[in-house]
Order: sequence, then C-alpha cells, then structure tokens
Amino acid sequence: MVIMNKYNKILVVCPSGAITGGPEALHQLVAHMNNLGLPAYMVYLPFDKVAEAPEPYKCYKAPVARYEDVIGNLIIFPEVLPMLALKVRYAKSALWWLSLENFLERRHVWPLHDKVRYIKKVIKGQRPVGGAKNLKSLLHFSQTEHSTQYLRSCGIEPIPLIDSINEDFLTNKYLDKTSHKQDIILYNPTKGRKVTEALIKAYPQWRFVPLKGLNRDELSEALYSAKMYIDFGHHPGRDRMPREAAMHGCCLITGILGSAGNVVDLPIPSTYKFDSSAPDFIVDFGKLAGDIFSHFDQHFSTLLEYRNYLKGEPKIFRQQIRDYFLSED
Repeated sequence: MVIMNKYNKILVVCPSGAITGGPEALHQLVAHMNNLGLPAYMVYLPFDKVAEAPEPYKCYKAPVARYEDVIGNLIIFPEVLPMLALKVRYAKSALWWLSLENFLERRHVWPLHDKVRYIKKVIKGQRPVGGAKNLKSLLHFSQTEHSTQYLRSCGIEPIPLIDSINEDFLTNKYLDKTSHKQDIILYNPTKGRKVTEALIKAYPQWRFVPLKGLNRDELSEALYSAKMYIDFGHHPGRDRMPREAAMHGCCLITGILGSAGNVVDLPIPSTYKFDSSAPDFIVDFGKLAGDIFSHFDQHFSTLLEYRNYLKGEPKIFRQQIRDYFLSED
C-alpha cells in the first residue's frame, strides 16, 4: 500500500501579521500537514510582499512559500476571503470555514443591521451575492457544526476539519488544584459587550476583569487565578478563549449565539448556557454565578468531560487531515 498526496503543494493563505484565533488555526493546519508528510506552506497576504510568521506562531515552524496558482496545487483561503478564492484559475481552490458569522457579517444586533453589513461587503467586492450558494465551485472545509448546517442549506456538503487550542494548554498543568481560585469573573471586552456591561451593573459586589493587553503568560496567569469566564458574544466559530479558559480550570458561562448554540461545537452542559435576551436572564445568571463561587469544586468537576474532549482535539484534527489529504493507492 502506497500513500499518495493529492496535491503537489498545499498553500494556506493568511493575512500577514494577523494574530487571532483564525490565523493560529491556519498555522496549526500547515504544521500538522507537514508532520504527516504533506507539502503544505503558509502564503501571506499581500502576495507581492515577503512576510514571515508572527512571533506567537513561529513555534509551529510552518514553512512559507510564494503564491503559485498552477495546476496540481491546492490553495486554501479562510472563509472571509471568498472572492480571492474565486479568482484562482489553475489550482484547486478551497475555503476553510473557521467562522460563519464573520463571513455573513452577522453580529446578531438585528437582522436588517446584519444584512446591510453583508451588502456593503458585496458592494466592495468582498462577498458573493446570495451568500455561499455562489461558491459551489470551491472545495469547502468546515470547522464547526454551525458552519456545516449553513453550507448544507446552500447545497454544499463540506469536509470536516476542526482545530485545537495550543497544545501547551492541553495538559493538567493548570488543573492541579482549585484552592487558589478567586471569586473573579473574566471576560473578553470585545465579545458581547452590552450584555457584560448589564451584568457588571447588576452585580457591583462581584469582580469582573476584562482580558485585554495581555501576553500569553499574563493571560494564563489570569485564567489560572479566576473561577469563571463568561462569553455572551456571537461565537463565530469554535472560539479559542472559552477552550483555553476551561483548560485553566475556569467554569464557563456563555450565550447561545453562533456556534455556542449547539452541543457539537461547545459541548458543555446546557446549565451553563443562557439566552441573554430572556426576561429572567440577569437573575438566572446571578444564581448560577453565585453557586459557582460557593461550590466551585462541584462545578469544576462537572466540566471534566469537556476538558477531556478538548485534550483529544489535536488527534481528531490530525485524523481529519489524513482522511481527506492522504489517499491510498
């Protein structure tokens, strides 16, 4: 049995200098592919300038190449660059759906607002008219059940391809004890800001701490010391921060928007998910948060199954790469 590569080169496109969850996933993909013997490379935008991996992602040792639109290559774009993917002439072109909300420009403010945001992108030539229905000529990989359901509604059956958080976090290093945990509620100030502000106003006796301006070590220190992480944002993909928080021993409380709304992408008990538009939301949140503060060890144990699932994500990721990219001949 001989294992054959499907493509001469696999080029994974990423905006140069970008440091968020999506770009990290793109670097992870190339790193895993190379470890499996696949000829995968990072290609940075803009294509006419030389770039290298941002400092936080140099650990992945992902090789860099120039953009080559030639027969035999596969070029993978993040879903926010669909029009560039459509411009590929000779290579096979693909989208990796790391986020649905970011493609649709959906912020769950109100439907008309989101529709106008999307139309503006169409006018700028950055999105197709009619959504993904006009992207059927491309190959599609999906990071979430959330994206998969949308793509199926557009007549597209995507190939599953999840990611994982940084594997340095996928150990018991930050789960060794709970006695040091403080009654602190951490949050990302860029996610679900209005909901979080309402909670801060309703519960002035509690300490809410925004995660901003922190390097990786400072972020770990903050997550390790707190009992809780909340996220009432729009969850465009399988967001990294809730996963990292869980692996630092935080209890999670989230909303139900985006990928948080299903049990595949965020498989935590429904007890910890709230509809922030519900009339009793603030009261119900207070009851749960107070119980977490008072009975932390019980809630810490409840999320054991979720943390074990997170530890297995790199293995799933690598197997999904094998399943599609390596063929037997």
